[in-house]
Amino acid sequence: MQGLHHQQQQLAALIAVALPKDDAASSSSSSPSPSEDDVSSRLAAINSLHRGILYPPNSVLVTHSASFLSQGFSQLLSDKSYSVRQAAATAYGALCSVMCSISLASNGRQNHVLLSSLVDRFISWALPLLSNGNAGDGTTELALEGLREFLNIGDVGGIERYALPILKACQELLEDERTSLNLLHQLLGVLTLISLKFVRCFQPHFVDIVDLLLGWALVPDLADTDRCVIMDSFLQFQKHWVGNLQFSLGLLSKFLGDMDVLLQDGSPGTPKQFRRLLALLSCFSTVLQSTASGMLEMNLLEQISEPLTTMLPQLLWCLSMVGRKFGWSKWIGDSWKCLTLLAEILCERFSTFYPMAVDTLFQSLELDNITHLVGSGKITSFQVHGVLKTNLQLLSLQKLGLLPSSVQKILQFDLPISQMRLHPNHLVTGSSAATYIFLLQHGNNEVVEKAVTSLTEELELLKGMLGKMMGHGNEVHGIKSPNLYSKLELFALIKFDLKVLLSCVSLGGVSSLIGQPEIAALYLKRSEKLISFIIEKLNPFNVPILGCADLEVNVIRTLDQLTAVEFSSKCSLRKQISKNDSVDIATGEVLDRNDFRDGHSILVIEHLRKYSMLLVQALHVSTPLSVKVVALEWIQRFCEGVIATYENSNMKTHLSEAFEYIGVFGKLVFSVLEAALDREPKVRSHVALVLGLLLQARLIHPMHFYPMTEVVLEKLGDPDVDIKNAFVRLLTQVLPVTMYICGLLDCGTVTACSPRSIGLGSISNLHWKQIFALKQLHQQLHSQQLVSILSFISQRWKVPLSSWVQRLIHSRRISKDFVGQLEETGNFGVNGLWLDIKVDEDTLERICSVNNLAGAWWAIHEAARYCIATRLRTNLGGPTQTFAALERMLLDISHVLRLDTEQNDGNLNIIGSSGAHFLPMRLLFDFVEALKKNVYNAYEGSAFLPCAPRQSSLFFRANKKVCEEWFSRICEPMMNAGLALQCHDATIHYCTLRLQELRNLVLSTTKDKSRAQVAEFLHNIRGRFSGDILRVLRHMALALCKSHESEALFGLQKWASMTFSSLFVEENQSLNHSEILGPFSWITGLVYQAEGQYEKAAAHFTHSLQTEESLNSMGSDGVQFAIARFIESFTAVSDWKSLESWLLELQNLRAKHAGKSYSGALTTAGNEINAIHALACFDEGDFQAAWAFLDLTPKSSSELTLDPKLALQRSEQMLLQAMLLQNEGKVDNVSQEIQKARSMLEETLSVLPLDGVAEAAAHAAQLHCIFAFEEGYKHKDSQDNPKQLQSILSSYVQSVQSPINRIHQDCNPWLKILRVYRTILPTSPVTLQLCMNLFSLARKQGNLLLANRLHKYLRDHVFSCSEGRYRDFLILNMQYEGILLKHAESNFEDAFTNLWSFIRPCMVNLKSTVSDVDDCILKAKACLKLSDWLRQDFSDFSLENIVFRMQADFNVSDASSLGGSMCSCNDENLKSKPRLSLVIEEMLLQEKNDAENPIDDGEEWKFWLESAEHLRNENPMKALVQQVVNILEAAAGAPGVENSGGECLSAKLASQLQISLLRANAGLEESDLSSTVDDLVHVWWSLRKRRVSLFGHAAHGFIQYLSYSSVKLCDGQLAGSDCESLKQKTGSYTLRATLYVLHILLNYGLELKDTLEPALSTVPLLPWQEITPQLFARLSSHPEQVVRKQLEGLLMMLAKLSPWSIVYPTLVDVNAYEEEPSEELQHVVGCLLQWSSLEFIVDVR
Repeated sequence: MQGLHHQQQQLAALIAVALPKDDAASSSSSSPSPSEDDVSSRLAAINSLHRGILYPPNSVLVTHSASFLSQGFSQLLSDKSYSVRQAAATAYGALCSVMCSISLASNGRQNHVLLSSLVDRFISWALPLLSNGNAGDGTTELALEGLREFLNIGDVGGIERYALPILKACQELLEDERTSLNLLHQLLGVLTLISLKFVRCFQPHFVDIVDLLLGWALVPDLADTDRCVIMDSFLQFQKHWVGNLQFSLGLLSKFLGDMDVLLQDGSPGTPKQFRRLLALLSCFSTVLQSTASGMLEMNLLEQISEPLTTMLPQLLWCLSMVGRKFGWSKWIGDSWKCLTLLAEILCERFSTFYPMAVDTLFQSLELDNITHLVGSGKITSFQVHGVLKTNLQLLSLQKLGLLPSSVQKILQFDLPISQMRLHPNHLVTGSSAATYIFLLQHGNNEVVEKAVTSLTEELELLKGMLGKMMGHGNEVHGIKSPNLYSKLELFALIKFDLKVLLSCVSLGGVSSLIGQPEIAALYLKRSEKLISFIIEKLNPFNVPILGCADLEVNVIRTLDQLTAVEFSSKCSLRKQISKNDSVDIATGEVLDRNDFRDGHSILVIEHLRKYSMLLVQALHVSTPLSVKVVALEWIQRFCEGVIATYENSNMKTHLSEAFEYIGVFGKLVFSVLEAALDREPKVRSHVALVLGLLLQARLIHPMHFYPMTEVVLEKLGDPDVDIKNAFVRLLTQVLPVTMYICGLLDCGTVTACSPRSIGLGSISNLHWKQIFALKQLHQQLHSQQLVSILSFISQRWKVPLSSWVQRLIHSRRISKDFVGQLEETGNFGVNGLWLDIKVDEDTLERICSVNNLAGAWWAIHEAARYCIATRLRTNLGGPTQTFAALERMLLDISHVLRLDTEQNDGNLNIIGSSGAHFLPMRLLFDFVEALKKNVYNAYEGSAFLPCAPRQSSLFFRANKKVCEEWFSRICEPMMNAGLALQCHDATIHYCTLRLQELRNLVLSTTKDKSRAQVAEFLHNIRGRFSGDILRVLRHMALALCKSHESEALFGLQKWASMTFSSLFVEENQSLNHSEILGPFSWITGLVYQAEGQYEKAAAHFTHSLQTEESLNSMGSDGVQFAIARFIESFTAVSDWKSLESWLLELQNLRAKHAGKSYSGALTTAGNEINAIHALACFDEGDFQAAWAFLDLTPKSSSELTLDPKLALQRSEQMLLQAMLLQNEGKVDNVSQEIQKARSMLEETLSVLPLDGVAEAAAHAAQLHCIFAFEEGYKHKDSQDNPKQLQSILSSYVQSVQSPINRIHQDCNPWLKILRVYRTILPTSPVTLQLCMNLFSLARKQGNLLLANRLHKYLRDHVFSCSEGRYRDFLILNMQYEGILLKHAESNFEDAFTNLWSFIRPCMVNLKSTVSDVDDCILKAKACLKLSDWLRQDFSDFSLENIVFRMQADFNVSDASSLGGSMCSCNDENLKSKPRLSLVIEEMLLQEKNDAENPIDDGEEWKFWLESAEHLRNENPMKALVQQVVNILEAAAGAPGVENSGGECLSAKLASQLQISLLRANAGLEESDLSSTVDDLVHVWWSLRKRRVSLFGHAAHGFIQYLSYSSVKLCDGQLAGSDCESLKQKTGSYTLRATLYVLHILLNYGLELKDTLEPALSTVPLLPWQEITPQLFARLSSHPEQVVRKQLEGLLMMLAKLSPWSIVYPTLVDVNAYEEEPSEELQHVVGCLLQWSSLEFIVDVR
C-alpha cells in the first residue's frame, strides 16, 4: 500500500504541474519565454499522465486515483491554452475508457458505481458540445477529440452503451449545414471508429449516414482533399457496403445514371458539370472498391460480377465522353483507378470489354494536343506513363482470358503504344517495352503467336521504310506517313523489336529446360520461326541492313540468342527422349548408352551447318569491328552451351563423334584464325578466348589442329602485351592437345588445310615468311633504316622490338620506279612465276601491324636484298669489312651463349650485365642466311628469288670466288651458332656442308697415292681429321635426334661408315665389325632416342661403354657424349633406380680404366646431375633429400639465361622448387617460384614462332605444367577441386578414346605433365587417364620398365577415383593393358591366360551382355588381339594348353545342352596337330564374330567340332573322314549364287558326299547312307550359315557407312575448296561400299534375306544412282527370284525419289526385249508411270 500511495503522490504531482498556476506567480515574469516554457511543461505533464493511464499494469493505481484525476482533467478543459485543453480532453477520454474497462472487470458494486459516474460525467460534458458545432470556440473539436480517444481505447463491452448516443449526436452534427469542413474531418474519424467497432450499432444508421456524406461529397466546390477524406471513410465502411449489397449496387447504378444525364444534355459542358462528373466518378470508384473488397474477403465476388458486367459498357461510354468533352488531364487518374478496379473484379471476363477500355485509354493519348476543352490540359509524361502502366495492369488482370485479337489492336504500328517507344521520357518507353514483353511472355500461346506475328510484320514494314530512305526499296504500303520517321528513329524501332522478340523464349540455358519438354518444344518452335524470319527478311548481309553496322550488330546478336535457345531446347528434348528410352532397360533390352551422345553430335553438326556461313560472313576482313566482336560472342556462347551440355549429361564424347566432317566447320575455323590477325586489339583478344572454348567444346577437327597451332604460335609476336600473354596461355593448351591427338608431325605433311592463306589475300599457297623472303615488295628501305636493322641484330642499339618494328614499317618508302627496277634485271623468264603473284600494297602493313616478328622477318630479308643492291657497301664498311663484321657477330653468338652456360656463381648475368637478348641473335643468324642466299642468287641465279639488279649481278659474278671462300669460312661459325640457338634444321644443314668439306679434304689428301701410301697416310692424318669429323657428326646426329628423324639418322650412320671407313677402320678389321663396335655405333642409340625408345637407347649406350675397344674408338669426347645421352635417356623415362645403379657402375668403369686417355671422361661432369637427383627424390617422395640436392646446384640456376636448353632446365628446376614449397605448405613462396619458372622461358618464347610447332612443343609443355600447377595449387584445399582444373588438355584426355598418338611421340614431356597432375590431382580421372595412355605408349615404344611403373601407379590409385563409371572403365582398361604388357615382356603364357580370362565371360556365356559401349569396344579389341596372337608362330612357346583350355571352357558351358551326346576325347587326340590347327581356326572365326557382335550364338560351330571329333575316333575310317571333312570345308567356303552359276549348293554337296561314301564301301545301307548324308549336309549348313553371316555383318557395316556419308553429302557438309580432296575420297569410298553391298546381295541375298531386306529399306538411295546400270543388268537375269525382288524394290524406291535417274536405263531395257519384258522390269515401269508424268517418259523416249 505504501508503494501505491507513493504512485498516487506522483500522479497528484503531475496534475499539480498540469494545472495553471496562480496569478501572482504568472505575472512575476514579464518575458514571453517563461510562458511558453510553462505551457510546454504542462503539456509534458498531461502527456505523462496520458501514458500512465494507458499503461496496463497501472490499472489498480488508476482505479484508486480516478476521482482526483477526473477532477483535474475537468479543470484543465477550461484552461486558457487550447493545446492544454486539447491534450486534457484526449487524456480525459482515455481515462474514462480505461475506467469503463476496469468497472467491467470489477466485482465491487460501490467501486463500479463510482467509476460509472465519472464516465457519465465525461459523456455529459462531450455530447452537448456536439450540438453546439457552430460556437466557434473549438469546444466541439475538443469533444470529438475526447470521444475519439474514448472510443478508440476502450473495450467494446465496456463502452458499447455509450456508442449509440455518440452516433446520434454525430449524425445530428453531420445533418447540421453549419458544420465546418475541419469539423467534418474529426467527425468522420469518430464515425469510422463506430462503424468498425460497433457494427450492430452502426448498421441501422448506415444508409442515412452515407446519404449525408454523399451530400457532402457531391458538392461541386468541395476540395479534392476533403472529398478524399470522405472517400476514405467510405472505404472503412466495407462491411456495411457488403451488408447492404443492393443499396451499394443501386448506388453505383445511380452514379452512372447521373453521369449519363450530365453527358447527354447536349451542352458543350461547364466547369461545374465537369466537377460534378469528377465527384460522381470518385464516389463510384470508392463504393465499388469497398464493396468488392468486402465481397472478396467473403469469397462472394461472383455475386457482383454480373451486375457490374451490365454497368461496364455504360461506364466506358461515360469515361470516353468525359474525355472527349472535357479533356483528360484531370479526369485521367480517376479513369485509371476505375478501369483497374473493374478489371480486378472481373478478371478473365474483362477481356470482352478490353478493346473498348483500351480505346478509351488510347483516346487520352490521341487528344494530347487538344487544349480548348473545359478542364483539359496537356497530358504530362507522368500521365502518359500512367496510361501505359494502367493498360499493362488491365492486360495482366485478364490472365489467360486475354483475346488474341486484342494483341493486334494494341500493337498496331500507328497506335499509341507503338508510338510511345520513341517518347523522350524513359519511364514511358519502359512502360511501352513492358507491354510488349508481357504479351510476348503471356501464358496463352495464341497471344504470343499474335504478338510475334505483329512484330515480324512491323519489322518488314520498317525494313521497307529504311530501304526506301536509303534508295533500295519501293513505295511502302500500310502506313499513313512513312516519311515522318528519321533514319535514327527507324534504327531505334528495329532494334527495339529485335530485342523484345527475345522475350518470348527463355535464355536460361540448358538447365532451365531440363525436365520441361513441353516448354522446350514450345521454345524450339518459336526460336526456329524467328530465326527463319530474320535470316530470310532481315539478313544482316543484305540491303538495307548491310552497311548499317549498328543494325548488323543487333541482328547478329538476336540470332545469337535465338540460336542459343534453339540449341538448348533441342538438347533438352534429346535428353528427355533418352530418359524415356532408358525405361526399356527394365524390360531386359540392352540399350546403347551412346544414343544421347550420337544425337548430341548430330545436333551440333546441324547447328554448325545452319549458321557457320553467317558467322564466316560476319568475320570477313571487311566487316566492321562491332560486327566481328558480336560474331565472336555468338561463337563463344555456342561453345559454352556445348560445354554445359557435356557437363550436365556427364558423357564422354569422342572427338570423331563430336565432330565428324570438317566441311561443316572448316571455313568458320579459318575465319576465326584470320580474325586473330585483325588490326583491332579487341577482336584479337576475343579470338584467343573463342579458340580456347572451341577446343574445350571439342568442336575442332584434328585436321585443323596444326593450322590453329601455327596461328596461335605466330601470335606470340603480337605487339599488344595483353593479347600476347593471352595467346601464350592458349598455346600452352593448344600445342599439348595437338601433340596428344596428332603427334609431332611437320604441319606440311599433315593436312592440306593450312593457315598459309590467312592474312595474305590472294596469295593462297604461301606463308608470309615465304612471301617476305622470296618476293620483292613495293616497300623499300632507306640507308638509315639498314643501319637501324644492323644495329638491332648486332645488339648495339637497345630498343624494344615493338617500337622498332612498327616505326620501321610505317616509315618505309614505296618505290615509284619499282617496275623499272625489275625491268633492269632483264631476266623475266627466270623468276616470272614470283613476279606474276599479286601482292596487295597494304600486305606488309596489314601483317606486320599485328605481328612484330613478321615485321622483323621482312626487315632482315629486305636488308639482305638492300645489301645486294648496294653491293655490300654498308655502314660496316665495304664488302670485305661487312663480311668480317658479320663473321665476328656470328662468333659472338656462340661465345655469349657459352659464357652464359658456363657461369655458375651467379655473379655474371649476361642479360642483366650486357642487356643482350635472344631474338636479335636469332635475327642475325637468319639475316646471314638470307644474305648468303641472295649473294648466291646474284652470281648464279635462282628459280625462286627475284633477280638481282644488273650492276649487282656483274659485281658478284666478278667476285664469285671471294664469296664462296666466305661461305666456306662462315660454315663453322654458322654451325656453332645454330647449335647455340638450338636451330636444328640449320645445324643439320651446316653440319652437312661441313661434312662434305671434310670428306673432300680427306679425298684430296689421298688422291694419286698408292694403296700402301694411302694406308700409311690415313694413319698419319687420322688425328688431324677424326676429331672434327666425329664432332660434326655428333652435332648433326643429335640435331636429327631432336627432330625425331630416325630414318635420317640410320642413313647418316650408313653414309659415315661408307665415307670415312678408310679413316677409322684398321686394315685388319672388317667393315661389319667396325659398324658394330666402331666410332659410329653410338648413332644407333640416337636412332632409338629419336623413336622414343629410351630404354633401348640407354641399354645401347651402356653396352658401348663396356668394352675397351669401343671406348678407344669413341675417345674422350665421344664417351662424354654417350654419358650425356645415357643420362638423357633415363631422365626422359624417369628411371631413377636404373640411373642410380648405372652411376655406381660408371665409378667402377672409371677405376677400371684408370690411366687411359679416356678415363677422365668417365664422369658426369657437364651434366647437372644434382638437379636430376633432386627430381628423382621428389618422384620417390623424399622431399628433404630433394631440397638437399637442390642446394648443391649452382647459384646461377635461379638466374635468367639466353640459352634455350638451359632456360628450359632452369624453368623445370624452379617448378620443382615450387612443388616442394607447396608440399611443405609454404604457399606464400610458391607464386614467386612459379613466376621465375615462367620468366625463364620469355627469351625463348620470343623466337618460337620462327622455329615452328615441333620445336615449340617442349617449351609449351613446360608452360602447360606451370599454368596447370599454378591453377591447381590455388584450389588445392577447395572441395570442388576436381572441377577446378578444367584445362583443354584434360578435356581431350578424358574424351578421346584412342590413346596418345604414336606418330613422332615423345613420352618425356608427357611424363612432366603427368608429374604435375599427380602432384595436384593424384586420383582425378584426367590424371589416371593420362597415366593409362602413357602406360600404353610406353609399352608400344618398348619402354617396359616405365610401363611397369605406370601400371603400379594405376593399381595403387585407380580405386580412389571419385567417378564410379569412369573408375570401372579404367580398371577394365588397366587389366587389358597389363595383359598386353605381359605379352610385350614375352610372358606369353600369362598373357594368353589372362586375355582369355578377360574375354571369357562374353565368349562362352551366351546370355552375357556388355551394356557400356566403351567396355564393348575394349572387349572387341581384346577378341581381335587374341585372334592375332593365335595366328603368330612362337618358337619357344606352345599354344596347345591354352587352346584346349579355351575349348574346355566352351564344352563346360554347353554341357547341359549337349548332355550325353558329348564324346570324350583322349589325350592322344587332344595332342594331335590337325586337331590343334582346327580348333585354332574355329577359335579365330568365333573371336572375329564376337568382336563384331559380342552376343552372337556359337553353338553350331561347337556342334561341328564334336561331330568331326566323333568321326575322327573311328580309326579305320580316317581316310574317309579326311575326305568328307575336305568336301565340307570346300563347300562351306563355296562362292555365292552368282559365282556358282546358279547351281544349288546343297544338292551339289549331297551328290559329292554320296559318291564319296559309295566309293569308300563303308557298308552303309541306302537308308543309312541317305541319313548320313543328310546329317553331314546339316553340319555343312551350320558352317555355311555361320560363314554367310559374316557377309551379313559386312553388309550391315557398309550400309551404316552409306547412311552416314550420304547424309553428310546431301547436306553439303563437305562443301568448300579446302575439303575437295576429302570430298572426292568420300565419294570414292561411297561407291566402293555400294558395290560391296551389291556384291553381297547378288551372291548371298537368298541366304541373308531376313538380314538384308530391313537394311535395304533404310539404306540411302543416293549412292544407288551411281550403279543403276549394274542393278538393271541383274534385275531380269539373276537366277534367284528373291534377289530379283530385292533389286526391284531398290529400283522402285529410286523411281519414287528421283525418276530422272532411272528412266533412261529403264526404257533402254524395255526396248531391248523383243518379247514381253520381265515381270520385275514391268513393275519398275509401272512405278515410273505412277510417280512421274507420261509426258516426261515420252520426252525421254
